Amino acid sequence: MKKVLVLLLTFSLFLLSACSKDFLSVDATVEKNCTGTYLKIDNKFSYVCNAEILASYANGQAISISYKSLEGCSSIGNTVCAMAFSYDNIIEIKEILKR
Repeated sequence: MKKVLVLLLTFSLFLLSACSKDFLSVDATVEKNCTGTYLKIDNKFSYVCNAEILASYANGQAISISYKSLEGCSSIGNTVCAMAFSYDNIIEIKEILKR
């Protein structure tokens, strides 16, 4: 019985460690302008697809987040100005972490 319990516990631990998260946790700075909402991560700008989650955060504010990289976003191109702003990738914020 004890061997079965140890084997079951080992197998369960192996399964839990094999699970991976599909998002990253980082420190970032909020950048908002008329083209959209971005996060500056390691001196690169990322377009935030779900920008409404950052509505209460000020431009230039430092935050910690977990995010997932995306291939595209339906809100891209819905700009309210003619300004061009380049970015490196598109992300979706999964969670704003406590600092």
